[in-house]
Amino acid sequence: MLVRHPAARLALALAILSTALCAAPRPRRRRWKPPLTTIMYIVNQPDSIASFVAHAGEVSIAAPQSFVLDAAGFVGGNIPDEVLAVARARHVALMPLVTNRGFSQPLMRTLLDSRASRARAIRYLIYLARRDGDIGFQFDLEHIYYTYRRQYTEFFREAAIAFHRHHLILSAAVVGRLPGESVRSGPSGGFANWGGVYNYRGIARWANFLTLMAYPQHGGFSGPGAVAGYEWVHRMLAYARARIPARKLSLGVPTYGEEWTPRAQLQPAAGDGHEPPGPAPAGWVVHGVSFSDVAALLAGPDPGGEAVTRHWDPASRSHYLLVPTADGAGQVWYADAASLRQELRLMRRYGVSSISAWRLGGEDPAIWPLLRREFRIRHPRPPRLAGSFNQRSRAAAG
Repeated sequence: MLVRHPAARLALALAILSTALCAAPRPRRRRWKPPLTTIMYIVNQPDSIASFVAHAGEVSIAAPQSFVLDAAGFVGGNIPDEVLAVARARHVALMPLVTNRGFSQPLMRTLLDSRASRARAIRYLIYLARRDGDIGFQFDLEHIYYTYRRQYTEFFREAAIAFHRHHLILSAAVVGRLPGESVRSGPSGGFANWGGVYNYRGIARWANFLTLMAYPQHGGFSGPGAVAGYEWVHRMLAYARARIPARKLSLGVPTYGEEWTPRAQLQPAAGDGHEPPGPAPAGWVVHGVSFSDVAALLAGPDPGGEAVTRHWDPASRSHYLLVPTADGAGQVWYADAASLRQELRLMRRYGVSSISAWRLGGEDPAIWPLLRREFRIRHPRPPRLAGSFNQRSRAAAG
């Protein structure tokens, strides 16, 4: 049919357009995701480096545990070449850790008592950060006696002022604490030798952020149990948030597990490297495990003919394994994507938007799709590197 009247033609055109608009699919709204800063610790081991290479896109800040300082304030170490290359190619910010060698307590007493040694350490760290294009450093100074609380806070203040003058960030990993802890409480002198030295408010005043090491709840110093149980982390986070602003707090989460094997006699324990040392309780030998170790236990045949079984503990919101042995049932408690999901909910409940995961290489692979699905990963811009290594060394020393 030929429509000749102008008004009729206009009406027909509008009708056709309306039909087309109704039939056209509406664009899907992108689901809003809360922002998250992911600080991922790396050690100089193949599994840890390989995990960083594979998942650099989900890493906000790569934090290699690469440098140690001594009692005189001299700093040694280097970031693995492959970590440097991947970070620069993928534009991932680098924030190395500096530790007291062997978590030595006498070393820290000597360092903190000497103004010259503290100043030397600060100069070294600033030089290294400027030379390598790092965004800053994190103090991973542990096993310091609680009576050095004032001296540690002063050292951190001195370092932060100097770092900020050079537009570098400074953070600290601090041992988590619970309400009511004192010098007489905690396993293996937990408060006196580990947690009591950190003045949360005093350090947070000068820090860009603090990583709250909310682990281990159980380990080589205890019987079997969750590495970071839900209620335990909840109480620890509540205590920290009352003293540290949410914007300056990163929740430290474990990616590893611990295996308790029954033994008839007391034997020394070997942990993951981030727990108070000490003998295992009588009857247990304890050692750290990765998620791949857990998967192998579940998949492999048991020599004794009894299967390894997996269980969910609703109180701690953690998985564990029962492992048949000749001396009884061993236990493996471990962190995975399910336990991380619980910690992420706690984190958001307290207004925190950052995690610090110890360490890459030990994690459940399912954490990566979880992070991608639920969060928008922040990517701070790293400094621009210019010139050769020698040129940068001379510029940093100037």
